[in-house]
Amino acid sequence: MPDDADADALLRQLDGFLHLLNITHEGVVCVDEQCNVVAVNQGAEKLFGYKREDILGLPVTHLVCNHYRVHKKHRLAALTRIARESRIGFRTDDIICRRRNGARFPTDISLSHALLPGQQLYTLVIRDTTDRVQQAEQLTYQAEHDHLTDLPNRTLLYERLRAGIARADRYGRKLGVVYMDLDQFKPINDLYGHETGDCLLQAVARRLSDTVRQSDTVSRIGGDEFIICLEQINGKQDAIAATRKIVESLEAPFQILGRQLAVSASIGIAIYPDHGHDTETLLRLADQAMYRAKEAGNSPTLYRADYP
Repeated sequence: MPDDADADALLRQLDGFLHLLNITHEGVVCVDEQCNVVAVNQGAEKLFGYKREDILGLPVTHLVCNHYRVHKKHRLAALTRIARESRIGFRTDDIICRRRNGARFPTDISLSHALLPGQQLYTLVIRDTTDRVQQAEQLTYQAEHDHLTDLPNRTLLYERLRAGIARADRYGRKLGVVYMDLDQFKPINDLYGHETGDCLLQAVARRLSDTVRQSDTVSRIGGDEFIICLEQINGKQDAIAATRKIVESLEAPFQILGRQLAVSASIGIAIYPDHGHDTETLLRLADQAMYRAKEAGNSPTLYRADYP
């Protein structure tokens, strides 16, 4: 470590260096070879909520979220090693930092070497990526959820089914796929209009979500068709019991835009691994069972291979 005179000289050099860095609004932090902070620009003060004098001399990891530091210590160690060995710098993202008030925020960081007389420094340009991450998360959410009911759509359903099948195999359990179609929806939609129909679908979605367990997935795949993934079941009796609760949840009339509306549902069930070993097969067979239930006028109906 440099002595006091050397440190003062270094700080004078850095003052001139940071005068240039203050023209950017991004956070700039300079650290020495021991990864201690030796200089920050105004952008970094604003970004982290520290005054310059409060942060100088601290390890740069002080700016990293505690949880991230503990659980990503191997990544941080690797980045430190790369920084010391690299001469061309690099950029990395998904580093979770923390402000002085404890708030966490995602960043990406560009690192380069700053060569000053008698001292090897590293310059970190730190960018808050909160807006970018939130926008990406919002786009992902919209791509995976039904815009009307906010339920998982077909894309997310397939993902949940594949994950559920893997868990069923791991824990020696079974999985139920419930295909549900509302019986009186089209006449209601035609008679009262699409706004009433949309509100009814939203109300049905809420009842279904309130009826099933947290481990289950209720999805809308279009129109008046809903699919429920039942996890952690032991067999067909568990699936039938769950779907009977669903049928019962729809028995009370819905109050929609000042009207009292009644609907029922036709429901078909397929069980993994009894009826199929992949999502496409299970959905197809549950769909067949649902149509069988609609034709026979009874629900729920378990898929059988001997259907006529």
